[in-house]
Amino acid sequence: MIVISPAKNLNTNLESLDHKTSTPTLKLKTNKLIKILKELNLIEVKSLMKVSDSLANLNFKRIEEFDKNQNLYKPAAFLFSGDTFNGLSIRSFDNNLLNNAQKTLRILSGLYGVLKPLDLIQPYRLEMGSKINFKLGCTLPQYWTNEVTDSLNEDIKKTKSNFLYNLSSLEYFSSINSKKILAEIINFDLKKLKNHNLVNIGMAIKKLRGSMARFIISKNITKINELKDFKDDSFKFDSFDKSTKTMLFVKK
Repeated sequence: MIVISPAKNLNTNLESLDHKTSTPTLKLKTNKLIKILKELNLIEVKSLMKVSDSLANLNFKRIEEFDKNQNLYKPAAFLFSGDTFNGLSIRSFDNNLLNNAQKTLRILSGLYGVLKPLDLIQPYRLEMGSKINFKLGCTLPQYWTNEVTDSLNEDIKKTKSNFLYNLSSLEYFSSINSKKILAEIINFDLKKLKNHNLVNIGMAIKKLRGSMARFIISKNITKINELKDFKDDSFKFDSFDKSTKTMLFVKK
């Protein structure tokens, strides 16, 4: 199993897709959250999302009109845009790869909890770190943790997965109770060598996470050693830290 983060950027262009779509597993809890969000006024939405006036108006309208028949619905992996999803390159998947992705790839979400790539969802903006405690009575990770963890464990059992490959950000992974996950969690770190020191690669890590997810899906990776064959943008396997279960890839 693989988990990745969603994206703030969305591709709302109409697309014709032949593949069978699915429904978000935790839709009932999403509806409860939407009901709470509908209590916010425009100023509160702008403050919550930390966005411009135009984006605040757009997302306020999305909340107000959530689940209306005329709304745009797209599969999650096709709606989310940005670096991670550019690296994943879902539109280049054939039917076999799409089936593999549907079984093994999960997208963590502030509004939907956890999504399969072909789950039909509506455009939204709600980051997992959004400070909604004043309305929700808890953080978003706390709101989702039991259901997200249980859902992932069900998928782990169905697919008989030994590993959960964590390619999400710390903010989104905090929605998972890692102590209860029924698989070994493998983390990833990507750095570059500069002046004989390993340094972070900044936002570029997002695209590499997507590329790694694509690699795992396309190669049907089931063993840790097989991950060492990943090579993208001159990144190569460097070491595995057993204490943190982290695979380090370095660009030299």
